[in-house]
Formats: sequence, C-alpha cells, structure tokens
Amino acid sequence: MKKCFLIQIGLICANTGYAQLFSSAEVYIGSEAVVAVNSELINQGELKSEGTLHLRKGMNNQHLMALNGQVILDGEGTQLIESANSVSVGSLLVAQSGKVNLQASFLVQNQLCFGKGIIENTKLYSLALADNAQVTGASDRSHVKGFVQKSGDDAFDFPVGDGNSLHTFAISKPASSDKISVGFVAQNPTRLSTKQADAVAEVTGDSYWAVQGEKNQSIQVSITSEQANNRVLQLFDNQWNIAAGTVVNNRFMAQTILNNATFFTFGIQRSEATENADVSVYPNPSNGSFDIRLNGFSANETIILDIIDLTGRSLMKQAGKVKEMMTKYSLGDKASNGSYFLRVLRTEKNQSFVQNLLITK
Repeated sequence: MKKCFLIQIGLICANTGYAQLFSSAEVYIGSEAVVAVNSELINQGELKSEGTLHLRKGMNNQHLMALNGQVILDGEGTQLIESANSVSVGSLLVAQSGKVNLQASFLVQNQLCFGKGIIENTKLYSLALADNAQVTGASDRSHVKGFVQKSGDDAFDFPVGDGNSLHTFAISKPASSDKISVGFVAQNPTRLSTKQADAVAEVTGDSYWAVQGEKNQSIQVSITSEQANNRVLQLFDNQWNIAAGTVVNNRFMAQTILNNATFFTFGIQRSEATENADVSVYPNPSNGSFDIRLNGFSANETIILDIIDLTGRSLMKQAGKVKEMMTKYSLGDKASNGSYFLRVLRTEKNQSFVQNLLITK
C-alpha cells in the first residue's frame, strides 16, 4: 500500500508548525499527504515530497531536496526561498499575499500556475521550466520580476514583468531544442548603449528584455506596446537597430537570430523610412487564389513577401525585386479555411506591412 503519511527522522509539524530543522534526517512526504509549514523550513538532511507542500515563511535548503509533488507558496509579506543546491519541483502554485524572493535554482517539471504574488529573482537564480512544462494565470498581479528559462522546442510566452505590470515576451517554435532565458529589466535601455542606427529616430522604451539562447538559431519574437507608432529595437553591433518585422493590433513581431545575449526595447522609426506605400489583397475573403497589389513601391526595390498562419508558420515565401514578383497566388491545399496574414517587408527600409487574409473554400 502506498504511504500517504510523513515518514521522518527529526522534527516536522503538519498544518501548524515552527521552524523546521532536518539535521541528518531523511524525510519523505507521501503522494496523498498535505503538509503546511507555517514558519521557515530549514532542511539540513534529505527531503523528498510526492505530496502537497505549503510554504508560508520561506525555505532554506542546505542539503538535498526533491519536491516531486506540488509546492504552494501561500504566505503573507515576503517569502525568502534559498537553497545551496538546485531544487526540482513537480508543480508550483504562486498564491502569495506579497512577494517571493527566489535565491535558489528552481526547476519546474510540469506546471507553473500564477494566482497572486510576484516572484523576484536575478539571472543567477532564474526560474527554469522543463520541456513541455505549462504556465497558466500570469497577470499584472502575479508574474516573475526577473528571469525565466524555458527548455525544449515549443513556442512559449515568458511570464515576466516589472512587479506591477506583466510584460510578456513570446517566442515562436525554435528550429531545434534549446534553453532560452528571458528577463525583463526595468532600467533605461540607453545604459546598454546610447548609439542608434540611422533608421532610429528615438529610443522610447524605459526598460528592456534580455534574451539568451544556447544555440545560434532564428526565431520570431513578439511583444506588445501601447504606442502604435513604436517599433521593436534590437541591440547589435553596439547600437539600437530597427528589428524587421510586422505589427498587428499593437502586437509587434520581429524575426531575429539568437546568438548568445541580445536585447530588445521600443523606439520610433525615422519618418524618411515610411512613404505612402500600401499593400492590399483581392479578393478578400478568397478561396485560396488572390492578387497581391503593391502600391507606392519602387520597381527595383527588394521586398520579402510571406503568408503565415496564426502560429507563425510560413505557407508561402518569396523574395526579390518588386518588378520580378508574382502578383497572382494560389495556396491550393496549403491553406484550409481560416485567418492568415500577408506580410511584406521592405528590406532596404526596415518597413513592414501586414494584411489579414481570410480563406473560405
């Protein structure tokens, strides 16, 4: 019969308790057990939990710990989580009336659920999520003020912010499995560099995202701004550059290559880079065959034309001079009924256009 109670050598108290000290003890919490620690949990032995563990006054792990069940952070005020070693958690629920100061390497294997409370950490102690781990409930009142790392090859929304507002940073599905870390830094991005490319009129962001991957691969990033005239800026060659991409309902999408650390913020593009050009699709809705009309473009300028679905997957892509581009297209069996995006990038001007395309067969 599976044990559903606490096996201990040392002192522990369920539901109500005081500071817990596991000297050289080995402690096991069974899969059906629920243990609430109302004072600081200090582990100097070996603690393994398959059940539900409520932490309300912080934790100081000085030896070995594996929390394979659920951990619920539901105290008041500030909870300090410290550990000399990396701690693996099955599921983590943030329900803190206050904040959680994370000074430990935490790996969430299955699910991270935000309810209330802010997790604060640094790049040294980023909150890591295993491949296929899910995140739910991130909001202005509950997110990570600091850094989150995600393993795997899935599209992912990083639940980062400044402690008052959520500033989600989304990535498309990477080409191969990677460990990608994203942090939101509430500091002026000009501290990284005051230099701007010619196409940048002004750096308007008062904060930035720090992004790092282990592999050199292309991904699409997506962030939201309240200002419709903003553009995504990326720092490379020690200057802020316009990140080529698209804008849909203040959602900014940019294609980039992760190469060690890179940084993103918002800025304004110089007016010289925007002319009276226009992109349209006819008919729209269509049965999969349609014309693309490029008005106000120079015949010799280079563009990239792309049709993507709602997940960011490209159905058709073409690059070349405007005069050489086809204007009649047929997606055939590549597209089923639904909504798509036509994206046109003026590569020489770092200017992009997006049109909604509806397919009804």
